[in-house]
Amino acid sequence: MEKKLYRAALIFFTAMLLLSILWPYEQKLVDWQEQPSFSVRESDEIFFNNTRIHQYRTEESQALTQQGVKAHRYLKCTRDTTQPLLNFTIINAWRTDQAYIIAEPNVRTFFRDTIHIALNDSVAAIYLDKMDFNAHYEFAAWLFENALNYKRPFILDEGDSLLLYGTQSNEKANLAVLKDYYRLIGRYQ
Repeated sequence: MEKKLYRAALIFFTAMLLLSILWPYEQKLVDWQEQPSFSVRESDEIFFNNTRIHQYRTEESQALTQQGVKAHRYLKCTRDTTQPLLNFTIINAWRTDQAYIIAEPNVRTFFRDTIHIALNDSVAAIYLDKMDFNAHYEFAAWLFENALNYKRPFILDEGDSLLLYGTQSNEKANLAVLKDYYRLIGRYQ
């Protein structure tokens, strides 16, 4: 009897292992074309706070706390000011259970005017000082969707092109921020 029980358990676990190998979980974009709602489910916020928050520097000041807002900046993002680049920051409005993504430049003077971003076969003109949360979301979604297809964005500057994130390691860091953000609002699972 005991041998049969061990054998059944061995067969069960072997079957589960084979199923997990042959049918792996595939991450996917969910409701990607719908209008952004920015709302955060409690379970997604708990997942972020328990598993991902240790990789972020959370800014909490008196003024932000009164507004019910926290800013999460990824620790591995480059803070270099020798060349222009963008980093993404997650803004968590915890009182309203919403989260926003914003693009933050490291050299404010370079991004003061309209800049052109080339990605794949398209070029986008962005003006960071005039962008609202919806525009930041659409810009980040455009970059994230193309990053999942291994396409890199470049800043076009008078016939020259610069990598939008500056370095490959900073590109990976910003991709991690975008993944965390879209998981937080339930658009990437």
